Amino acid sequence: MTSRRGRGAATGCGSQWICAIAVVLLGSTMAAAQNPNQFGGQDRANAAARMIVQGVQQGIASLPPTAGQSFSYELDPSLGTYVSSELLGSTALRSPQVIGAQRLSVRLATSYFELADTVAPIPFLLSSPPGNPLGVAKIGLQANARVTLVNLSANYGLNDRIELTVDLPVVLADAHASQIYTTDAASLNLPANQAPLGGIGVSGGDVSQAIEILNQELQPGGQLALRKDRFKAIGFDFNDGTHAGVGRISFGGKVRVYAGERAQVAFAPELFLPSSKKAQFAGSDAYAVLPRLIAAYRVTDALRLHLDFGYEYDFDGDATGELSRFVWNTGASFAITAATFDLGVGGSKFDQGIQWTPASAAYTDPAGNSGTIDALGKTRLGSNFVDALGGVKVRLAEKTVLSGSLSVPINNEGFRPAAVGTLALEQYF
Repeated sequence: MTSRRGRGAATGCGSQWICAIAVVLLGSTMAAAQNPNQFGGQDRANAAARMIVQGVQQGIASLPPTAGQSFSYELDPSLGTYVSSELLGSTALRSPQVIGAQRLSVRLATSYFELADTVAPIPFLLSSPPGNPLGVAKIGLQANARVTLVNLSANYGLNDRIELTVDLPVVLADAHASQIYTTDAASLNLPANQAPLGGIGVSGGDVSQAIEILNQELQPGGQLALRKDRFKAIGFDFNDGTHAGVGRISFGGKVRVYAGERAQVAFAPELFLPSSKKAQFAGSDAYAVLPRLIAAYRVTDALRLHLDFGYEYDFDGDATGELSRFVWNTGASFAITAATFDLGVGGSKFDQGIQWTPASAAYTDPAGNSGTIDALGKTRLGSNFVDALGGVKVRLAEKTVLSGSLSVPINNEGFRPAAVGTLALEQYF
């Protein structure tokens, strides 16, 4: 780490220890030889990879229902029995109606979304040993992924009250991540694995003053500048590029628990299996369960109000709470003879936001001096997602339906898609 004095910074080399590690480059070949996790860089690359996996999984979680729900059985008050619906069901909103006894639906859908976020550099404190502040630098992150998802799903009615569902997702993800960090302005033209981590020495334990000087030196004409390099270019392990794999396969069902003349309620549990392609950003490698309650109210034959909510518990011990969430959706669907239109709002409140960098990491310099690098700002992203939902469904033939849906964020939290679009074809047997 390069030390700067200017305007009240540490002088000489009480600072000498920082000067001594000036030759240690952030993730350089030398750093990797001494410590593969120099300045927490590999931990940060691992966190970036997990952030993309979690972001992809959260994007998949915002998709419309994977089970076909275009044709269903519902109670006809005049006949006192269940009959096949004449109007198409909802697309972006979940319906409590079931497909009907011994009926089968197969659905093929494709979705596309892009994840992109830049976490502004925050101050990090270097200490050696812990508790003895030496210097401050700034480190941030940029990550992005373009995701194409193909879903093949089917649902089958055991009887007029219960249906079973299975979903197979195939994920194609083009993912990249870069580290943003302070360096000498004079080092901006150096190769990625030769640019040093630049910062300000701490004088008299005054970390706040060092941060103030650091910000001043980052202004135009200052001795420090921000640099952005891919983790892989710096020398850390990150699986850059385009990858394909099977995501979380899920098994679920729907049980109609109440069906009145106007209101219907169903219970819909779902089990998600681990993906074996986490390294390819296809999905989490942990189990998850999501019990959900689904309700609808028939205002008229054509107009229905929808509400569903549930809690997804994710068993990922490495990222506890980043995928566990309370999920909810509400809105209305309006049906005409050959089409149905949905409009609503939904969201997820995750137990905690995605962690983009470790809060603390250990390092060792080439001279054998050990220390820690600790974040002095937020290391987690937002956890409350709210989306606008829309969908349309069109009957192509007697038992064939084409549908499209769109989900767009309303608030600006987390690492999430700017929009998620889905096109699906359903066939009923």
